[in-house]
Amino acid sequence: MPPTIRDARPQDADAIARLLAQLGYPTEPEAVEGRLDRLQVVGDRVAVAELDGHVVGLVHLQVSPAIERDRPAAKLGALVVDEAHRGRGIGRLLVEAMEAEARLRGCELVFLTTSERRDDAHAFYERVGLEQTGRRYGRTLNE
Repeated sequence: MPPTIRDARPQDADAIARLLAQLGYPTEPEAVEGRLDRLQVVGDRVAVAELDGHVVGLVHLQVSPAIERDRPAAKLGALVVDEAHRGRGIGRLLVEAMEAEARLRGCELVFLTTSERRDDAHAFYERVGLEQTGRRYGRTLNE
């Protein structure tokens, strides 16, 4: 039976924290709950892939208007599938679900950013039809 893609709920916080740690962003479930609340307020969508009653994947969709386009752009963030469930099409289902959501919201573009060191992720992105279009530069801001 294929996984179900559904909106994340506060009771998913433990599983989401585990997935975020696999992605390289360790956090506490309590922090995840607060983030889910904040993201819902701004209109972002956080979805999970559920298989046999267990959360095995996560994706975050941010839609924002852009000065350089007539229609909004959609960013995929925190896209991750549990290590034990990779290679089964779950990531593809998450991407397809968020692309469908982006279309419903009138987006012209869907994109994501990724670390240079994530070669396995880069290969996955290309398999699902995304193409490398640029670079990302950043800086951590201290309080």
